[in-house]
Amino acid sequence: MNRAERAAWLGLLSTHLRLLRTLDRELMTAERLPMSSFEVLLTLAEAPGRHLRMKELAASLLISRSGLTRIVDDLERQGFVERRKCSTDARGFDAVLTEAGTRAYRRARKVHLSSLRAEFLDKLTPEDLTALGGIWRTVGFDDSATTC
Repeated sequence: MNRAERAAWLGLLSTHLRLLRTLDRELMTAERLPMSSFEVLLTLAEAPGRHLRMKELAASLLISRSGLTRIVDDLERQGFVERRKCSTDARGFDAVLTEAGTRAYRRARKVHLSSLRAEFLDKLTPEDLTALGGIWRTVGFDDSATTC
């Protein structure tokens, strides 16, 4: 890699890691909710009917089914998610966002957005944001996706 390529690649990696650590810490401090749990709540909140098959949820979050099972177990204990037999396939289960989960998601979303703005978005000009969005599309990001 040349210098510019290295700076671009390492900048992406270090920014991503720093943001995830900061967002996780802020969510844990404010809502006692790790970033991984917030991502599950976010994905379910944006899903049609606020539910998804467990395997679809795992695929959308790029985590293993066993990893998702641990997160959903914890969210279920807190009353934020319920598992229900899939109506179209008796072998599968849906993860369903509860009313308590919706409230927890809305509270956590405020913390998440505030931290995201302070640590990333507010540091960029509107031109920077437009350019960055164009860069992500160039490398294959689908900005029509409904989750972050």
